[in-house]
Amino acid sequence: MKEKLQKIREEALRQIGESKDLAKLNDVRVAILGKKGELTAVLKGMRDVKPEDRPLVGQLVNETRESIERMLEETKAKLEAAELERRLIHEVIDVT
Repeated sequence: MKEKLQKIREEALRQIGESKDLAKLNDVRVAILGKKGELTAVLKGMRDVKPEDRPLVGQLVNETRESIERMLEETKAKLEAAELERRLIHEVIDVT
């Protein structure tokens, strides 16, 4: 389970890093954290984990989710700032 979570985290961070616009970033978010996402599937598989291992696995899942969400937020802020700057450059107001 730990290896699967690590693989999901690495893949998510790679895809987030490759996202060049907000639409692609949202697609990555849905694919990983969405209702039918990879991390959600792992959470659904928690019932197959032995009861004594659930706290550790749950903690790992939560840490993975937080890491991915933090990276998504940071990347979203950068992309929004870049989009705003691009719009400001192209949308020159002539006040004459």
